[in-house]
Amino acid sequence: MPRHSTPPISLISLGCPKNLADLEAVVSLISNPKIVEESKAEIVLLNTCGFLKAARAEVFTTLKKLKNKKVVILGCLSNHFTPQVQKTYPQIYAVVSSANYKKIDQIIKGVAKNRRVTALSKEPIIFENPIGKSLLYQRSYAYVKIAEGCDNRCTYCLIPYLKGHFRSRKMPDILNEVKSLLKKGIKEIILVAQDCGYYGVDLYKKPSLAKLLKRIMAIGGANVPSGHFIVRVLYVYPERITDELLKTINSLKHVCKYLDIPLQHGDPEILKKMARQNNIQKTLALISKIRKRVPGIALRTSLIVGFPGETAKAFANLKTFLKKINFNHVGVFEYSRERGTPAYNFPNQLPERTKSQRRKELMLLQQQISLAKNASLIGKTLLCLFDHADYKKKHLIFRSQYLAPEIDGQIIVPFNKVKEKIHLDKFYDKFYKILIKKASPYDLEGELLRSPPRQTLPNH
Repeated sequence: MPRHSTPPISLISLGCPKNLADLEAVVSLISNPKIVEESKAEIVLLNTCGFLKAARAEVFTTLKKLKNKKVVILGCLSNHFTPQVQKTYPQIYAVVSSANYKKIDQIIKGVAKNRRVTALSKEPIIFENPIGKSLLYQRSYAYVKIAEGCDNRCTYCLIPYLKGHFRSRKMPDILNEVKSLLKKGIKEIILVAQDCGYYGVDLYKKPSLAKLLKRIMAIGGANVPSGHFIVRVLYVYPERITDELLKTINSLKHVCKYLDIPLQHGDPEILKKMARQNNIQKTLALISKIRKRVPGIALRTSLIVGFPGETAKAFANLKTFLKKINFNHVGVFEYSRERGTPAYNFPNQLPERTKSQRRKELMLLQQQISLAKNASLIGKTLLCLFDHADYKKKHLIFRSQYLAPEIDGQIIVPFNKVKEKIHLDKFYDKFYKILIKKASPYDLEGELLRSPPRQTLPNH
């Protein structure tokens, strides 16, 4: 066992998968870290999210629970931890912005000696490539960040102010990280950025996501010790979806037939106020083209209700739009008034009660659509990856290429539907055939048709 040069450390990552990818890179820079559960930790790395008021509130709620720890602040909100805020929370020993992550080992050693450190800098103008990656969970998938920042200026969004301009990561660096993950047995590579479709425009002077996918899928041999793998792309804005990208997704067998396309709304006037693509007919034509070019593709989007000036007519247009797009997965969010964004000062701000009612109404409508989509899969066999076991409910949880982790539904296999006993530790790096038997608006239930021989399911 290595001698640990740091005291026991616990990790808390709030926010999106991009944040988790950052934390996995940070941990790789710590000398012989001893990662423990929170109650046993002396130092806690708190990776913050500052995207919405609710996310910021979660940061401070979490911070209050850590009053007996030495806390190191990381993430999107780090530059907003002023000296006054740090004075209010004496448990904060260090505040580190992303430009200073490479100093994390030295910073933690200082914190262990009761030193207080502030290492804040503006967001860099180029992508700061992580030196390594430490997988924090045993699972079949891993997130790979391909860009940082955003050049979209949506009137409701803080991301450009928090993370800076869009900057792509160099393709060789991405490929090296993917190779290292595949060698560790990861079977699903998930590419993340604020807008993956814009990848490469700054570095290579043209959209290069399709080229990146081809380069990733060309990786093989010793880099993939246990068979093939799949690649998923998250967050591609509609205006970035090119014919070349659709051709690539359709032609490469192991690229997931799945796209997450942020559409935000279905009313032209609201979209115009959001500074988003507001030609509804153009958007519908694009969706039709996507389905023709990539048959069977699963589509996901995010919608915002309660934006300033959203009239009853505008909301009715959004409901009509939801029916027309007929997506597999939809996330509905109440508009959050964020100080520092243009929309903060827009007139006709809606009451919270109206936002909540509209979200519930839209979600109920989407549940009907999702149920019909899921019911069409009954009787079909899907190739799936194992996610985790729910011992309380006695279920194994799987996902197909049509389901992204953490945001979409799941495929449930009851323990009694597993024909052979299995050992979960050896279950993450293989694909399994599951016959779908039941459907609900979010989840599917099925029977495992293929399991590895000579393995046992532990008694829990």
